Amino acid sequence: MALFALASLPAATAAQPNVVLILTDDQGYGDLSSSGNPQLHTPNLDRLRAAGTDFSHCIAAPTGAATRAEILSGKHEFRCGVSASVGGRHLIRPDVPLLPELLAAAGYRTAIIGKWELGDALPCRPEDRGFQDVFVHGGGGLGQTADRWGNGYVDPWIRRNSGWEKTQGYCTQVFVDEAKRWLAARAADQKAFFLDLALNVPHAPYEAPAGAADRFLQAGLQEPTASFYAMIEDLDSRVGDLLAELERLKLASNTIVVFLGDNGSAIGAWNAGMRGIKGSPDEGGVRIPACIRWPGTIPAKRVVGSLTSALDVLPTLADCCGAPLPPGWSGDGLNLAPALLDKTAFPSERMLFTHVAQWPGDDPPERYRSQGFAVRDARWLLSGLELFDMAADPGQQTNVFEQHSAEATRLLGAYGSWWNSNRATVSEPVRYIIGDPRQPLVHLTAADWWPSREVSTAASATSVASQTAIRRKLQALSDGTASAETAGLWKLRAASPGHYRITLATLPPDASEPDRTKLGQLKAGKVHLRSGKRELQMDLLKGATSVTLNMDLPAGELDLEAWFTGQLSDARILGAFFAQIERLGERKRPEIELDIHAVPKK
Repeated sequence: MALFALASLPAATAAQPNVVLILTDDQGYGDLSSSGNPQLHTPNLDRLRAAGTDFSHCIAAPTGAATRAEILSGKHEFRCGVSASVGGRHLIRPDVPLLPELLAAAGYRTAIIGKWELGDALPCRPEDRGFQDVFVHGGGGLGQTADRWGNGYVDPWIRRNSGWEKTQGYCTQVFVDEAKRWLAARAADQKAFFLDLALNVPHAPYEAPAGAADRFLQAGLQEPTASFYAMIEDLDSRVGDLLAELERLKLASNTIVVFLGDNGSAIGAWNAGMRGIKGSPDEGGVRIPACIRWPGTIPAKRVVGSLTSALDVLPTLADCCGAPLPPGWSGDGLNLAPALLDKTAFPSERMLFTHVAQWPGDDPPERYRSQGFAVRDARWLLSGLELFDMAADPGQQTNVFEQHSAEATRLLGAYGSWWNSNRATVSEPVRYIIGDPRQPLVHLTAADWWPSREVSTAASATSVASQTAIRRKLQALSDGTASAETAGLWKLRAASPGHYRITLATLPPDASEPDRTKLGQLKAGKVHLRSGKRELQMDLLKGATSVTLNMDLPAGELDLEAWFTGQLSDARILGAFFAQIERLGERKRPEIELDIHAVPKK
């Protein structure tokens, strides 16, 4: 099938093309000088857009994890299992084929450098999903809960495959330098490659390279816009370095370069006249910069006004690279390769569905069916119960729902059918696997919590999704300040039954000694560990920074919740923000219906 697919390409592209996918974080359509932004200067990205085909109306999801799922799968994020940025609902189902898996099967060397965001444990790590070389930060951003503790934009720790490395320099420079080294190695081995360069800027926190924001501040811009723009101009320079390296290595002529943002602008200081920013279903929340360059094969200086989508990346690149889609594959994206190669016209009619999602944990999705959604086709945008004629009113200023009720009814009907077709998939949790030799020691964090079963009103994953938030909470506990009850559970799958060692703490093992001493010490109380009908309890020694319990677990799906008492006032609970789980061997006790007992204090 691969040979057949390759034979269908033009003679000039008989050799498999390389692919470099550049994805930026929170840079919307208006955050480029070539989009008309009067403050920004982005010459390298502007030249890249002009050197290939530019998609002027490319639609992504309203948040980054969802768009990454769309790009890699060619399916709407709901069909992948992704409906939030944290809380265990940012994980792609293992049975959904991903682009790096398809390209690796077609003989490509694959790598991801930068941001992954779609899971930090088996089976959701990038190395589990087709990436052979991995150089990424943890979680959804530098300094988020699943990242290495204390990480920042300067001199960050980055995970290379299974181990962490300390780097030097500003994060964008670190990632692009690594990309250049990787490209040089591929030029040497002369093997087709796929590089996913997923830069983490200009995502918050808005920390630009030293001095880079000065010109914007002097021009009268306020923070955080000044730093946001400075981060974009710095990434533009680094992209220029990368493109120059492709030329130096003589790789440019047979390398497809794709550039995308992952959602609408997070700032929207100049938003190309659009309504809405990141997190909104409106045009400004989902319209992204997007272009593709393939010298000598895809025409340059072409602007496509047809509605396109991040969903189109997988089927388009798979065709260009001769990578067969799985038998029976049905995605939501369109294969634009024939149109890019001037064999057909770009599709003039299609319908795209947006839903902001992000609803609380176990809440029934049906409650949110009519909130934060949009449907768009070539002319119309239905945003909730507002209808806009985007040809005449691209800024969404005039609601014409009543004047064009037939169009509104048509789009609402299509949305209802779409929602019903995705309802079951979006409710199905994706579970991390424990007790598997591919990852003997599994690290879990509060960012992956589903809502607590012990206290249904407890604050959950979104309240502790960053290290800053955890620091604030632990500092409040240390100071004796009032603090909200916070807890949650992990949805897991045990690969095999056995005796498991589970270490619990409020700070991760890589936290500094000063942090562990100042923030990580527990008060006297109890630790509780519950899985199904089994619960272990043990006394906590004052000043302990972690506690270890051993528990027999059956194979299969399980919900694990761990919490401390005695840390807050009264009988309120505090969840264990961090856990490590390792299978030690066979079960120690027979399975029983109900087992709640205390472990003697050591």
